Amino acid sequence: EREPRNEVKNRFDASYDAERGGGYRDLSLNVEVGWSMQEGVVEFERVSDWDELGCDRHICEVQVRLRSMHTAISQRRSHSQY
Repeated sequence: EREPRNEVKNRFDASYDAERGGGYRDLSLNVEVGWSMQEGVVEFERVSDWDELGCDRHICEVQVRLRSMHTAISQRRSHSQY
């Protein structure tokens, strides 16, 4: 049984080199989820059951960022300017 992929990138941390990312900062959480379809309904399954049930898997990313950063990105529709 393999472990699911879970990763945290804390770009708010003082040790993060913000110049490398053009000043961009956020907290990024990557979480792998497994699910099966039961009578047309998605059922999220426990990690220990993934192999036995033959679950589909997906890695989800949740980004936590400052409102000002979100506004800048949304208005420009890209990461080209922060």
